[in-house]
Amino acid sequence: MYEAVRVIGAITLLPLPEDQSTSNLGNSMIATRKGFPTVEESTISWTLWVAVCIIALGFPNKYFERLAQFEDLIPRSDDFTTPLRAWSYPKTFSDRGDIRGSGQKTMRQKQQEEWDRLNIAMSVITATSAAALAIQATGPNPNDIYWVVTAFYSAAFGMSLQGLIIITYMTISAGGSSDEAIGRLAKGELFDGQPIRPVAFMMALPAILATYSSFSLLAGLIAMITHGPGVSAAAETRKYIPVAMIPIVIAFLCLIFTVVLCEIGTCVESRQRAKEAKLFSLIPVPVQSRALSISTV
Repeated sequence: MYEAVRVIGAITLLPLPEDQSTSNLGNSMIATRKGFPTVEESTISWTLWVAVCIIALGFPNKYFERLAQFEDLIPRSDDFTTPLRAWSYPKTFSDRGDIRGSGQKTMRQKQQEEWDRLNIAMSVITATSAAALAIQATGPNPNDIYWVVTAFYSAAFGMSLQGLIIITYMTISAGGSSDEAIGRLAKGELFDGQPIRPVAFMMALPAILATYSSFSLLAGLIAMITHGPGVSAAAETRKYIPVAMIPIVIAFLCLIFTVVLCEIGTCVESRQRAKEAKLFSLIPVPVQSRALSISTV
């Protein structure tokens, strides 16, 4: 048994290949900084990121700073003398509790609690906007409802509903990912050249959609109070459809982006762990560890 454990430990601490060693990785990063900038360091990327942060009310940048707190999820990330081979450590899931037994909530648990609170908020917005649309349709004079009011309520309903789908998908996808996968995704080491800012934007989507859904619901209420009865949506279809559909279409594109990014993370982890398992199976185990007796076990 001791021999088997020693072999497993040796495999885990195998030196990284030359193209993946920490020294070469550092040299390549220095060379990249001295030469051509990476995608995230380019002026176009930075300008686009600033524009996204302004439109998204600064939420992506806040989550970008928070991602640094997830980097410690990578096993032995602070040990530079004997780094582990990527994906060689067994899966751990800190969102199910602190494996060290300290009783403190982990970052994954705190993040899940935040998504749960946003889920409740968006559920309230969805129910409120749906009730407002239903009251308008069944009211005594539905054709006197100002079309701007209906458009804002429809946009709030569509954005909040897709926000619920995004939170549900992210929760299930993150629950099946190991700590190492989450840590590498947050650090930009899931695969070569992985950008970090799209991950921060994806994490900020629930807060962004919840905020804009609230703004849309509030704008519809203000329009209803200040304008009063007016031309209905049936008479102003050409104006009503763009105002209501543009936010819904943008939210749908964000939903597609979230699904694609989550699936990429799941596929990369599954593929890399399969490669490590195959590598482990190719390394011979000493004969003494194969013929273990019942008394030895």
